[in-house]
Parts: sequence; structure tokens; C-alpha cells
Amino acid sequence: MKRLGWLAALLLPLWLGCPEDKSAQDAGGLDAGPKELVEAEPNDRPDQAQAVSETAIVSARLSADPSKPDEDWFALTSPSPRVVDVAVSGIPAGDVAIYLMDADRNQLAAVNSEGEGKPERLPNLSVSGKAFVKVAGVKKGAGGSYALSLRFSEPVSGFEAEPNDRAVDANAASLSQPVSGYLGHAADEDWFRFELPSAEPAPGAVAEVDAGGPAAPEADGGAEAAAEGPKIALRIDLSSVSGVRFELSVLSAAEAPLFQVKGKDGEGLSLRNVGVRAMDRMVYLVVKSAWTGTGKEARRSYNPDLSYSLSVVPEEAGANAEYEPNDEPFKATLLPRDGFREGFLSPKGDVDYYVLKADQPVLAKVQLSGVERVDLVLQLVKPPEEAGGAEQVVMKVNDGAVKEPEIVNNLLCANECWFKVEGGVRKVDGKMVRDFENAEVPYRLSVSAVPDDGSEEREPNGSAEAATPLAIGRPVRGTVHPKKDLDFYRLDLSGRPVKTSLKFTATGILKVDVGLYLHRLDEEGKPSLVQTADRAKGETPEVIRFTAEPGVYLVEVRDSKNRESNFQDAYQLSVEEGE
Repeated sequence: MKRLGWLAALLLPLWLGCPEDKSAQDAGGLDAGPKELVEAEPNDRPDQAQAVSETAIVSARLSADPSKPDEDWFALTSPSPRVVDVAVSGIPAGDVAIYLMDADRNQLAAVNSEGEGKPERLPNLSVSGKAFVKVAGVKKGAGGSYALSLRFSEPVSGFEAEPNDRAVDANAASLSQPVSGYLGHAADEDWFRFELPSAEPAPGAVAEVDAGGPAAPEADGGAEAAAEGPKIALRIDLSSVSGVRFELSVLSAAEAPLFQVKGKDGEGLSLRNVGVRAMDRMVYLVVKSAWTGTGKEARRSYNPDLSYSLSVVPEEAGANAEYEPNDEPFKATLLPRDGFREGFLSPKGDVDYYVLKADQPVLAKVQLSGVERVDLVLQLVKPPEEAGGAEQVVMKVNDGAVKEPEIVNNLLCANECWFKVEGGVRKVDGKMVRDFENAEVPYRLSVSAVPDDGSEEREPNGSAEAATPLAIGRPVRGTVHPKKDLDFYRLDLSGRPVKTSLKFTATGILKVDVGLYLHRLDEEGKPSLVQTADRAKGETPEVIRFTAEPGVYLVEVRDSKNRESNFQDAYQLSVEEGE
């Protein structure tokens, strides 16, 4: 077989995409380019493999055997650790694959990302001693000429070494020292092993006394997680690679999943407060590409020409930090009764759950601070009762826009209350998306709770079923917040034998035109409006005088125009007998 003059032109794009081999320049000479070799047949078995120990381009051919796919074996040898960029050109009308084996012929990797007529490549195979490369057709009866490029170079500190697609082959990495790698083919996975700091108390570690979430659905183990001891918060940054949608996982030493996230096409990831257990002493980080598309169009993207950079750094999180993952109710971060937690909305689409636990009914003021570039939404939710069920949104607060806070007053928490923090929805290029993100500035979720003594409204009380109890001679305070807030109070006069003359008074507050509305419940519990007082006179009180038949009544307080709110100033609602 003669040398092919078109080899250099055919493989030029692959060579340009490879890391520069500086060994020749460091030696003081000029790089003479790859050595041109011709395949030496027979080489269809490991013991017949053609030896290659330096940078070369091999011109070869796969025979079109109708009984089985042809195989060409090559033995890569090096007395010291080297990195080899392996690439094979496409064969017209043929699908070619690259198989990599160790010196004992154990398969290390298989590369078959493209289709017929397309090249295949693995950009950074680690070779120390001997390794085998097998080039083979995927289907029998197809063959043709191809060029095999083997580029040897010195290992680069901080760069991954393939194969590293299993825990046992994970590349050792250090916290605070970035590492780089390629997702060189569709099935590529890069595993890195990080040693954690000592479990001794330190900034960034905090003992989790309670898992903080509801019992996990039965499919996920049933009972609430036990205490896990101190945690360490990590910041993880993964740079973008054109055309690649990342999937990143954090695994324990036992390869149990601790955290997993998928990115967007062509975008990197910046993750804050990823919580890992200090007791593990080490964790694995796995970088691979996520599936995109469905059915026959499903694929995992890759890019053998551009490398990514991965950085893992301990955070000075302190005891007030959230710990990811907390994107499900049963993974919720525990909230203090009087204090705060700080969290990050990152990556895009991130959702954070929190739980407040009380040993007696309390009324809580919950405030979510504003964040630059982000429109935050605060929700009170009820977790699903069974696996696969949907959570129930009890209350949603999104009065503020970008950078503005969200506040809930007098929230009744009788036992456990779950909160959900996420970004709002906005229109981008004609589509409604939830893509707010800020990995640099944290939000703060603050709680201040007091015992429920009956003197304050109990939010949420925007329906007849959730109405706050009201008694004659016992005033109740409340706020009209957020916007369009409805406060219902239930007055039970069903035990009265005769009519009762009543005076209802709601004091005015700044900014809001308080409206007062009296409803009576029929035998089926349906309300009917019987009297109103909504003159909209600013801070002037609203008063209703009414002679009530025995029965159950609802008193409604709201902004008469349903457009303003005031989280700071409280109105007082009272009901007295007589004129």
C-alpha cells in the first residue's frame, strides 16, 4: 500500500484542534511534523498489532468482508507517561469505531459518536508502557481507506487523563486547584476524586440536627432521613463548551448520588452551597453531557476540540447557609424560628425548599430579600402526600420585581410549614421562561415567629374555609399584603337566641383604602354579601352597623380597589355589641 499524499490535508482540522506539543520546541529544534506510516498487514489480532511509539499518521484500509467487520490493531508504546490524541478519518459509506485496550487487552473505551463517513476522535488517551488501539468497522461488508492519526505529547499538569469514566479510574484532584478536560465523544464521562477537609469544626461546616424535610415518598425510602452530622459547602464552577450541554453529579465515596444538575446548551455551571457530608472525607465529581432530543433524535453532545475547566472550592458558608440539593420538599433546608438562611439562585431554573418547624402554633413574619438581576418568588407549599404526587401551592407572593423583596406577615405555622424560593417568569424572544440566576449575590430568607395568642390574623386567610376566628370584644390586627390580599374573619353567632346589634370597625392605614365587607353563610356554607363600607377615605376608619340574625358571618377586609398593599402598617378589626 502506497503512502497517501492527501493525509495531511485530510487530518489538518484534527491537528489544529489538538493541544500544542511543545516537546520539540523545548528541545531546541523544529517540529518536523508527524511521521508517515503505512499499515502493516496482517494486523487483525493483538499479537499482530503494529507498534507506534511516536507521533504519526498511518494510512490504512479496512477490507469489506461480508462475513464480519474487519479489524486493524495498533500497539502504542511509551517508556514514560504520555498523552496520545487518537483520531481516525471517516470511510465513505462506512461507519468506523475506535476501541482502546490496556496491555492485557481489557477494553478501556469505545468511541463511535458519528455516523457513516464521519471521523472519530479521543483527544487525550493516557499511555504508560503499552496500550492497544483497534480500528474496526461497525457493520460487516463495509470498508475502505482511512487515516489514523496518533499524536504523542507530554502530560499537562491539571489536565484529565483518559480513561477516567469509572470511580476506580477517577483522576485525583485538589480543592481550590482547577482541572481541565474534554468531553471528547458522546459516551465520555470524566470522573474526578476530591479529598475533603478534616471533619473538625471549621468555617463552612455546620451540624444538621434534622433533615428538615417531610418524610420522603415511599418510593424513595419512606422515613425521614437521619441526622448526617457536619456538612461542608462547596462552590463548583464548570466553564462552558460550545455545543455541549453539561450534566454534573456529586457522588459519595460509595458512589451514592449527593447532587445532580443539568445545564443549558453551550452554557457553563456555577453552583453555590453544594452540601456534602464531612464524614465522607472524599467525593467524586462526574462531568458528562446530558441527553437532548427524544426518540431517534436523542443524542449526547460532545466537543473534542474545546476543553472545559472545573473548579471546586470550599465556601465560607457558616451556619446560616442553605445546603444544596434542596430542590424537593423532603430535601428542604431547616429554617430557624428567629433567624435567617442565605442561598443562591443558581443555576438557571434553580428551586430551593425550606421548612419551618414549631412545637406549638406560631405566627411567622417571613421576608425574602431582593437580589440583583433576579425577580424572586416566595411560595408557601404543601408537599405531595405520595410518590409522584403534585405539591399544593397554598400561597404565592410575587409583588416585587427584579431586586425587590417579598414579605408574608402573620403566617400560621401549627407544626411544619414549607417554603419554596424560585425565580419568576419573564418573556424572552417571545417565550415565557424561568431563567433568572445570580451565583454571586445570595438572597436572605428571614423568619421571626411569635406564639399565636389570637390577637393577629392567621395567614393565609383568603377564603371562608381558612377564615381567622373573630369574637365580640376581642380586636384582631392584620395587614393588607401582598397586593390583592383578602383577609376573612369568621364570627359565629349561631348560639345566640335572638338578633344582635353589632358594630364592625376597621381602622385605616397608610397607602391602602381599606374596604370592609360583611357576608352571611347559608346552610350550605355559601356566603352572601349583606353590607359594605368602602368609602375609600384614606386613613379614615370603615364602620358597619348591622343587626344580625343568629348564624355564621364572614367579615372581609381588603384594599377596596385591589391594587395597593402595606406590609408595615396594621389595621385593627373589632366587633362590638350595641350602637
